[in-house]
Amino acid sequence: MLLPAFKPDELAQTVERERPTAMWTAPAHVAACRNAGLFERHDWSSLKLAIVSGSMAPPALVRDFAEKLPGCAVTQLWGMTELQAALYTRPGDGTEAAATSAGRPSPGTQVRVSAEGELQVRGPLAFSGYYNNPEENAHAFTADGWFRSGDLAEARGVYFAITGRIKDVINRGGVKFNPADVEALLDAHPQILQSAIVPMPDPVLGEKACAFITLKPGSEAPSLGELAHYLLAKEIAKNKLPERLVVIPEMPLTPTRKIIKGRLRLP
Repeated sequence: MLLPAFKPDELAQTVERERPTAMWTAPAHVAACRNAGLFERHDWSSLKLAIVSGSMAPPALVRDFAEKLPGCAVTQLWGMTELQAALYTRPGDGTEAAATSAGRPSPGTQVRVSAEGELQVRGPLAFSGYYNNPEENAHAFTADGWFRSGDLAEARGVYFAITGRIKDVINRGGVKFNPADVEALLDAHPQILQSAIVPMPDPVLGEKACAFITLKPGSEAPSLGELAHYLLAKEIAKNKLPERLVVIPEMPLTPTRKIIKGRLRLP
């Protein structure tokens, strides 16, 4: 069953009415339902399997999702159009594996992390190349035939965790960092609905971090100083703190509710 468009209340009503046993969803969908209190107001008990995919899922969100659906195995999956499902946790792996990783390789799939931290994949699920585009193919594959996903990752035992995107890395005075962990903490802030950190030009350091946020209904915007204090209390390094804050009414999103960082513009 496919919904024509995502609306939190319609998803909850559909699950309650149609009684599906499995659901494929994205972190943003789960967060929207949680923030609207829909897990408490509707019956989700028919679900036995939930697959969370589409973007990085904050560990706290996955744990909370599993707590709200005690009879449902919550898993996480990582894939791309070029790869299908390269990594996923299995129902028997447990909630903590799904909360802290994107899973184990699918059958027949090989995965490695390059020296630069990029997740690279090869195997029967991987495509052979972009049609009639040798220039793009030369960039997309390593010399020894591994597909370059553009995602940053780290191995955690038999599992792999996605830690960000290479293109999202901020180069502050020669010190490079990925803002994904800062964004996850901002998303957990009681006044913030969604966040995105992007580089902004700086004449001295080259780049600095700018945080775009949207607010939960009825919440007042925190100040940049308040957010810095909040992040420092969470043991975020000072060089990773956002140095500008922009509050916007809504994030630019893809149909699967991924934030389109390229459309965020400094006022």
